[in-house]
Amino acid sequence: MTADPYPGYAWLREHDPVCPVDDPHVPGRTWLVTRYDDVRACLADRRLGSGAPVNPDPHPPGLSNLDDPGHARLRRLIAAAFTPAAVSRLRDRTARICAHAVESFAGRGRADLVAEYTREIPVAVVHDLLGVPEAERPPAADVLDMWYRAKFQQPRDEVKLAEMLGYVRKLVAYKRSHPGDDLPTRLIESGALTGDELEVMVMTLIGAGHITTIQLLGTTILRLLDHPGQRAALLGGDIDWSQAINELLRLDSPDHVAEYRYASEDMTIADARVAKGDMVLLSLAAANRDPNRFPDPGALDLTRDARPHLAFGHGAHTCLGSHLVKLQTEIAITTLFSRLPDLTLDIPNGEVDWGYAPTFRGPRALPVTFTPQEPMTSSPLGDATDRRSLTRS
Repeated sequence: MTADPYPGYAWLREHDPVCPVDDPHVPGRTWLVTRYDDVRACLADRRLGSGAPVNPDPHPPGLSNLDDPGHARLRRLIAAAFTPAAVSRLRDRTARICAHAVESFAGRGRADLVAEYTREIPVAVVHDLLGVPEAERPPAADVLDMWYRAKFQQPRDEVKLAEMLGYVRKLVAYKRSHPGDDLPTRLIESGALTGDELEVMVMTLIGAGHITTIQLLGTTILRLLDHPGQRAALLGGDIDWSQAINELLRLDSPDHVAEYRYASEDMTIADARVAKGDMVLLSLAAANRDPNRFPDPGALDLTRDARPHLAFGHGAHTCLGSHLVKLQTEIAITTLFSRLPDLTLDIPNGEVDWGYAPTFRGPRALPVTFTPQEPMTSSPLGDATDRRSLTRS
């Protein structure tokens, strides 16, 4: 993915808003939709299904590629864990996770914030949600390596896919023998899911629980470093956090393309005639920078009302974890800049390496420097000794 795809999106919105594209991994025709009104309408259009006409995966489909009524059934089972009230109960633990991550490098005066911060926090939080004790967790880098190589590498890394499935099965088995006050235990005790469905649900939660947040944290740090005045207003309490995060999501949508949709019948999108079975890619990133919806869309304005941006989708598949993503972003950014107020990017902004996967955009590395800090008097998380790993047990 290019460092700046937005000029290309702008050209497509103006000249070819429903554009045929080549995808060597998908049979049939594929369309890319880039205008805000078209993308929003398509996200809510039930003629565009989330399940592929032919699904070669031997496992049951997960939330992201399942249509109603199956999608609604699975969504209801986990929705209570992601309400604002439920997410707010994770605030203290998330604050400790963020503080612990900062302390791991605060004394050095330099760090790579992706390797040491933005990827560590979401992986820790999602494992908290899954009820996995810290001593039982694999390193975040191992989880991410499994996930990206199993899900997004083309051709798919079958060894990593088997490793990922094995990890999820061990995690589920661990929760069966170590029940607790957590989401997997409630799903197991409900008896509402088959064994395969439970494994797919846990895999979905692991992936969805870290991908968007890692990208958002990285782009947010970059944006706030580039806009010190707006950063000071935000951290000083002059700008509402929810409003600011909506604007950051709009400007740099972590998911550039929504989960693939397939036409269940012949239909027309704008002026394009889409045939039954065609795949439709809905560009959330292009839609969120449509000047017909958001004036001066390439500018960061934390005072802007960016609703209804489409970074979390729209319609039946709107992201369930949006409140959790926002909570982590607020706490992670506040913790980082409060502890390291003179944080500075250690490379020119134009040299930031962007990437991860074809449909996601975020920095791969964020080398920074700052004044070294004296260590805190105690570890925010205490001592995590005897670290075993579900990937190696």
